Amino acid sequence: MMIRKAYEVVADAIRERIRQEEWPVGSRLPSVEKLAVIYGVGRSTIREALMSLKAHGWVDMRHGGGTFVLQTSESQALWQPPQISDVRQLKAWLELRFILETESAGLAASRRSEAQLGELDDALQAMASTADEEALEQADIRFHTALAGASGNPLLQGALESLFSSMGPVMIESRRLWLFAEQSATDRLSEEHRHIVEAVRSRDASAAKQRMAQHLRKVEQVLERLNDFRG
Repeated sequence: MMIRKAYEVVADAIRERIRQEEWPVGSRLPSVEKLAVIYGVGRSTIREALMSLKAHGWVDMRHGGGTFVLQTSESQALWQPPQISDVRQLKAWLELRFILETESAGLAASRRSEAQLGELDDALQAMASTADEEALEQADIRFHTALAGASGNPLLQGALESLFSSMGPVMIESRRLWLFAEQSATDRLSEEHRHIVEAVRSRDASAAKQRMAQHLRKVEQVLERLNDFRG
């Protein structure tokens, strides 16, 4: 049995207070800094908890405007984002990401512009120039969404952005598992991203899809080892 993550515990605590209408619909939650003090955790844990609550429809996070309560009871959403411990549900979401991103890579190799290559290079540089965990995560998401944008299909890009929004906490956790399990993992991640960009730059759709597939399979392989992850 896996130990629950700190953000899951905090998300449950905040959700319970919302259910009790301590924070009614339309109200603004305390700032990330204040919530961190209330629950005795770091700000990154609070952000992950809020991302999980947003994915389930409990709150709306407005850039620069705070976090607001949307509902005080559970809604029945078609897609429910997975928890890191729910391996069956997690596998389904990883498969969806695999389908979207391998196709994005192949299309990007055929359709990308020089400006879009520049965006990918900028994301690579951002990942290489910081050791901050949150900044790395944002640069990683920026890379993958920029690649989807280079596919020339705005619906594909939108679907991937929605997926990332819903999977935010579990993406962060799976990345941590990968980094924990692999030696020199940060350098290897950067190298894999560079190889994908090289294929896109060369307009080699087959190589771009193959390299993206290899990159995404790493997360699944780590989960297989750490969670006895089986199909």
